Amino acid sequence: MDNSIRIGRIVGVLLLVQVVFGILGNFVFTAPLFGEPGFLINAAPHADRIALSVLSGISMGLVSLVVASLLYPLFKPYSLSMALFYFALVCAGFALSIAENISVMSMLSLSKSYAEFGAAQEPLYQGLRVVVKETRNWTHYISLIVSGVTLFTFYLITLRFKLLPIALAGFGLLATFSQLIAVSMPLFGNEVDFRLIAPLGICQIVLSFWLIFKGFKQGIKS
Repeated sequence: MDNSIRIGRIVGVLLLVQVVFGILGNFVFTAPLFGEPGFLINAAPHADRIALSVLSGISMGLVSLVVASLLYPLFKPYSLSMALFYFALVCAGFALSIAENISVMSMLSLSKSYAEFGAAQEPLYQGLRVVVKETRNWTHYISLIVSGVTLFTFYLITLRFKLLPIALAGFGLLATFSQLIAVSMPLFGNEVDFRLIAPLGICQIVLSFWLIFKGFKQGIKS
């Protein structure tokens, strides 16, 4: 079996694993943090779910590092600089993921403290609530932006060197650009438009199955 096909199939499986971790970590386990009446009250009674969300987030980051380690030797013969840039972005994304999950655990710690001492110091805890929540939110948005740039770089490499079909890589570039617009909106005081993120979710699932069944193509060096 050609090495690019073998690497592609492994990467395809790992991308599906990431999708599963992403759904669990971002929508299932973290639900108590963002539902009413807010994390200050909700998090402590659901400590196990919050811990699982952190483990899911870290696992996603580790999978990203494995994927980058597999792709680096594949990309390197085509462009050393782009391969290094892609790998550096993945490492930066992993560091931001760790920072985000630390902030999630800070939300849980504050909730536990509030459950024990909050009645006597309500104004203090409300102030801390805002700071801790916004720290997590901004870390999350910056992490998503770095993730978007990482995926944009991936699709750019695969399009430039014909490692994926032009239609799939081109769709990936457009979908990633759309995602970057969406996750940058909070920087300018606007809400995230999730309709702009949906195409990337579809693209990543299509990419996963394409790689599982077809792998990467033999690229063309420029």
